Order: sequence, then C-alpha cells, then structure tokens
Amino acid sequence: MKYTLSTCEATMAASEFVGRYRDVERIRQYCLECPGYGTSWGCPPFDFDPCSLTDGFDSVTVMATTIEFAQETRDACATAEESARVGREAMQQVLQSLLPTLYERERQKAGSRVFTFRCALCPEGCTRPEGKPCRHPEWLRHSLESVGFDLEAALRDLMGIELEWSADGSLPKHITLLTALFT
Repeated sequence: MKYTLSTCEATMAASEFVGRYRDVERIRQYCLECPGYGTSWGCPPFDFDPCSLTDGFDSVTVMATTIEFAQETRDACATAEESARVGREAMQQVLQSLLPTLYERERQKAGSRVFTFRCALCPEGCTRPEGKPCRHPEWLRHSLESVGFDLEAALRDLMGIELEWSADGSLPKHITLLTALFT
C-alpha cells in the first residue's frame, strides 16, 4: 500500500470552534447508524455529558492529516471490501504514528486535552462489548465526532479540505483524519 501524507493546522478560540462546529443531536444520529456504536470506550453512548470534555478551554488547534493514495494502490483495490480494508489499514497506521506526537503535545500544555481520530489502542479489540472496563483509561481519547463535532464542516471551513466519499466502493483518492488539541 502506497500513500503520502500531508498535514495542516488551524488554531482558534475554543468557544468559537464549539459554537460553529458542535451539533450534538445531528452528529449523534450518525453515531447511531455506525456499526461501531457502543463497541468502543471512545464512542457513544456515554454515561456522562460528552460536551463536558470540551468545556473550559481557551483555544483549540485542529490538525488535518490527509492520506493521499497512490494510483497503483487505488487500482489494486478490485472490490469494495478490499477498498474498505486498505482504507482502514491506512487510517490505523497513520493514527498509530500520530498518537505519540499528539500525547506529547498534550503533555507540553498542562490541562490540555487531545481528541484523536478514533480509539485504536487495543489491536486485540476493545473490552466494551464484553462489559469490561477500558484496558488503558489513561490513554483513551475521544474523537471529535463522538462528542458532537461536524468534521466535514470544520475541514471545509478551516482548511479548505473536502471529505471524499466513495459511492461505488472504490478507494477514495484521499482520506483525512481530524484531530485536535484543546488548551
């Protein structure tokens, strides 16, 4: 699998970001349709108000990491299943490479909080479906969408990036992961 990465960042007042891009009820409907709903400690439903995770911060730096797939990788995906697998694997690889940097940025600013793309801490699978507690609660970070943010609008408005969706099952030209650091 061949791809290249590009990144960009935007910083703004946390209250402005929350006001412009958080739409908990609308985004929750998308979560309800997700096959992963209730299967990860990083995703809803929660036993707390997810909005509380972004309260009390002054600023937010949102970071877009775009995975641009080589044409040969896209051409090698003969089925929708293969495209989905390659996309998931690429996102997993990129997220794993980003996590140390994201955690370090969080450590550098006392009281800050990172929001990742999705929880990917346990390759053996999350304990939530078994009714067991999270194996790594100290490292668990939630995604922006899991706490009600409209990623498509934020990427478009702040970075000029349009999310690409595949209507025919082919691998899109690019996939963008949005992470954030609230300080």
